[in-house]
Amino acid sequence: MKTLLLCLLTLPALGQTPTSLPLRAEGPKIVDAQHHEVLLQGMNLGGWLLQEGYMMKPNYGGTQGSVKKVLYQAGLSDAAVEKFYQQYRDNFVTRADIDFIAQQGFNCIRLPLHYDLFLTPAQRAVRNGVIRGTVPYASYVAQLKQWQQQGELFQEPAKLEAIRLIDKTLAWCAANKLYVVLDLHAAPGAQGTDSNIADALQPNDFWQEPVFQDVTNGLWATLARRYQRDGRIAMYDLVNEPNNVPGGNAAIHTMLERLINTVRATGDQHLLLLEGNGYGNNYNDLEKKTFTHQENLVYNAHRYSILPKYPLSNASDARNPDANQLGTIGNLLAFRTAQNVPVWVGETGENTPQWMGEAARNLNQAGIGWCSWTYKRFNDKPIAALLRIKPPYLVDVKSAAELPVILENIKFKNCVPNPETIDALKAELKK
Repeated sequence: MKTLLLCLLTLPALGQTPTSLPLRAEGPKIVDAQHHEVLLQGMNLGGWLLQEGYMMKPNYGGTQGSVKKVLYQAGLSDAAVEKFYQQYRDNFVTRADIDFIAQQGFNCIRLPLHYDLFLTPAQRAVRNGVIRGTVPYASYVAQLKQWQQQGELFQEPAKLEAIRLIDKTLAWCAANKLYVVLDLHAAPGAQGTDSNIADALQPNDFWQEPVFQDVTNGLWATLARRYQRDGRIAMYDLVNEPNNVPGGNAAIHTMLERLINTVRATGDQHLLLLEGNGYGNNYNDLEKKTFTHQENLVYNAHRYSILPKYPLSNASDARNPDANQLGTIGNLLAFRTAQNVPVWVGETGENTPQWMGEAARNLNQAGIGWCSWTYKRFNDKPIAALLRIKPPYLVDVKSAAELPVILENIKFKNCVPNPETIDALKAELKK
């Protein structure tokens, strides 16, 4: 499931704000430059830079590509679709949204990123051709290999859409004393079989076709060089929610070892958030001792309780028999102590206000930071997000004439609050 985030610090008397010095790990704690512990209590900005199918309409499933295909089928040209997505990104999250999140008491956001926004418009057009059906998938992969081999990716970062949006978010968040977690939510090639998070052109090809991990490695090298001294960034979430991975955690370990080493080779010492198999929860053979660079690592859990099939207790002593399976609070605590590393719940939510409030309360008492999924999404009824976006739904459009109302509805001023969800979380942010 979900798998992007604003967070709030639990602070000593004078308070804490992002500075020029990145946070770091001291044993099991995340601390600032003054060695004060920082508890990141955040909000995910899901649905902004990656449209997950289920967030676009109740009971709708599919990739962002399937959403784009709706627009192509409605008769929009490539240029018109790109223009719409530019407007969508400019409207979905603005300074007003960040101000609102901060006003609730959060001290951090997690920013879910789609790798295609690190491509130039011309490069992204080739990928979009696969979605439209005018470019064979194999041709796109071959083109990506050529760009990679010829050094044509990420050449002018300041001109890339993802960098523009990251920089804008960092400025808005710093003005509100919020940290930012950069989350590679949709990795090149699809890091699993889940269609929502990966925007897969072909599921799991991240693990099958080497160029996709080469591109991911280059992407993180680019980000590390650009942001290595930026204390507004709390963590880099290297690859979101690997799932159904061929080769399991051994393949994930090889990938993480490479990315960690690449980031550290630039001199960047930001906290690195690791995600194991099973949607970021299983860390067998991924313990800190197994990595060359063991400093400033943080271990992640994504906590969702989905009844009746996947119930998850919020009890502080709830345990899973596998000590390295981190969904339960008891396992998180035991792993934190045994491995002497910080742990963080990068996603939790999509449940009743009561369950979410209980989860936040018990995690707070355990000294474990957390990040609610998600800030806003489309629905015609109250939901677990802070805000909901009124219909019409983008996936139902039949012509370009229907798009202006959607672009208006996603603006902060036109979203509908979910007061029970807001109150349940806000109450725990005061603790």
